[in-house]
Amino acid sequence: MKAYTLIHLLIGALLLATHLPTTHAAGSAPAIPAGYERVAANAGFELYLNRETLAFKVLDRRSGYVWSSNLDEVTPDDRLNRTWTAFARSGISIEYMDARTNTRRASITNAEHQLAITLHSDGFTGQVTFTEPAITVTVQVTLTPSGVRVAVPFSGIGEAGNFRLAQLHLYPFFGATREAETPGYMLIPDGSGSTITFAERTTARAMFYGRYYGPDLGMRGELPANPDTRPIYPLSAPVFGMVHGEGRHAFLTILEQGSAFAELLAHPAGIITKFNFLYNLFIYNESYFQPTNRSGAGVTVIQPQTNAFDIVQHYHFLTGAEADYVGLARAYQRFLVGQGVLQPMGAISDGIPLRVEFLGAERERVLFWQRAIPMTTIAEMAEILADLPTRRVEVVYYGWQPQGATAPLPLDLRIEGALGSRGALERLAQTIAAQGGYLSLYVDPQAGLVDESGYTRAETAMAINRAILRGTHRGMQQIYLNLPAVERRIAAWRDAFQPVEIGIALDGIGFRLYSDFRAETRRNREQSLQAYQERLTANGPFAIYRPNAYLWGATRAYYDMPLGDSGYIYTSAAVPFLPIVLAGYIPYYGPPLNFSSNLEEDLLRHADYGAYPSFLLTHETTAAMLKTRSNWIYTSAYRQWRDEVQRAYTRLAKVLGPVQGSAIVARTTPLPGVAVTEYANGKRIVVNYTNQPVSLAGRMIPAREAVVIE
Repeated sequence: MKAYTLIHLLIGALLLATHLPTTHAAGSAPAIPAGYERVAANAGFELYLNRETLAFKVLDRRSGYVWSSNLDEVTPDDRLNRTWTAFARSGISIEYMDARTNTRRASITNAEHQLAITLHSDGFTGQVTFTEPAITVTVQVTLTPSGVRVAVPFSGIGEAGNFRLAQLHLYPFFGATREAETPGYMLIPDGSGSTITFAERTTARAMFYGRYYGPDLGMRGELPANPDTRPIYPLSAPVFGMVHGEGRHAFLTILEQGSAFAELLAHPAGIITKFNFLYNLFIYNESYFQPTNRSGAGVTVIQPQTNAFDIVQHYHFLTGAEADYVGLARAYQRFLVGQGVLQPMGAISDGIPLRVEFLGAERERVLFWQRAIPMTTIAEMAEILADLPTRRVEVVYYGWQPQGATAPLPLDLRIEGALGSRGALERLAQTIAAQGGYLSLYVDPQAGLVDESGYTRAETAMAINRAILRGTHRGMQQIYLNLPAVERRIAAWRDAFQPVEIGIALDGIGFRLYSDFRAETRRNREQSLQAYQERLTANGPFAIYRPNAYLWGATRAYYDMPLGDSGYIYTSAAVPFLPIVLAGYIPYYGPPLNFSSNLEEDLLRHADYGAYPSFLLTHETTAAMLKTRSNWIYTSAYRQWRDEVQRAYTRLAKVLGPVQGSAIVARTTPLPGVAVTEYANGKRIVVNYTNQPVSLAGRMIPAREAVVIE
């Protein structure tokens, strides 16, 4: 295997050497054009500033490679009009609105402005005031041991005239490449991770726009749900990257502050321009529709207060073997470890864990009342657990409350009577814990149910247009609650569950982030992010469904890890960026395999990405609840899935057991349809996605199989 990989690396290096632009060797004179002055240097990098455009360049002393924040020259062949040329050459551009919400753009190189530069020992500060809108933006650029830190403090934002700052475009052309001149790709945190290869053209017709953590319900009030379409994955980590030749040069951008109001834009060459570029746009003011009567009439207005948040965006530069998506993931991992967010798990010798979520009860309307339908009693759950191929089970009990899954959640430990007693549940929890497993009760602390009790109107979060926030999840029409209500719920469940060794499995709050405009509990999205992070970290750790990156420090187990991307037309491949970041630090489980549309493919993907298996099971068949809101669970009876549970667990335990608790250090695709993932303990998992056996490193890998090799 080592010889095979070395040969391919040598061939790849020769190919890259014939295609990459020439760079200067470390120590030789860098190709820095006139108009740039060196303003800072450290052991790894040199920083150069253009005082007219606020552009900067970074020389990586390790390789001699020069990174540019802007285009210095535009040729007629680039076909950029005046606006695009100004946008590409300016360090920053802004969008600003008048009182009628008309929006205009201003860039440093095409709008009247005043620019003041202050040099520091490690960088510079630029204060730009655009004359017509009288809007000021202050940008601080600092050289760091790993790259460049760009900050925009909110205290440096000024709106002195009749215009409002709508959006800030911050160094949009950093690292931009022309078409396929430079081999490489962009990395976006869509799903598990997704790449966009540099090419001369694309079939896409629009740029990629992705709001970190999904849209802000506080600015919308409600998100319509379409059951006929697969929902896209929200961007769960505030990072993006670019590779200029695998094994040569790359950068990872980590948005350390300001992600709640940031949107990632990725532009493949061929859509509007010939350039590949991606960057973060920051939202300070938005317009919204304010109804003025019940018939639907209203006006479009600007939000009353500018979003207050600081921006800290850090470019980390990688070179050599680290310059690929694995290196980008490990750079993010190092950052999170340094921040104390991730803690190593350590080697584990027991069998891999299995996550099983049981549906306890659901309710059905009969004339004027509701009746509970028991789907999995506590006794039946114990029987199924005893029959599983492992005792190390992450158990989640969904629908444990009186009347079941779509009934309001009590704030104490009250069990639906048809499921069994509280004492029986406590005893089962103790048995599961003694065997190395974990029992948690499913809760959604942000959600109340439409037209149900369990919350007061004062506990609801309010949109900017005074509407109550609403959404749909797990077949339920939900109303979302404000921060004090969420805190009270989590505290009550913690006090009720922890003394009897029962955990909390948090749904919703991991991936749902919204502003709240209710006067008594008002918080913008950035403040909500910080509050959730602080409260959950202080009271955790928890098992969390699809947690955004700001909650990883409070996460004991990651449920429903995406094992692919959203399938956008302009992306080239799904890659395991998130799994590589978390492997060896937080155990992560894929979505329930009984909902898989291609079980064989998904098992291979679990083995490839290091994800543990999950199932959502019941004792009764789903026919018993066809007339309930849980009819989205279309197949779950254990007697129907028993053999598949046994087979899936046994198959994955064989390959993932030897690497349990170990970090991923490399991943290659030496042959089409064949992936090799290397772990820190020296073991490799080879996954053959093809329908033919392949020979690799003297080992025959069967078709549609995963094996472990030393």
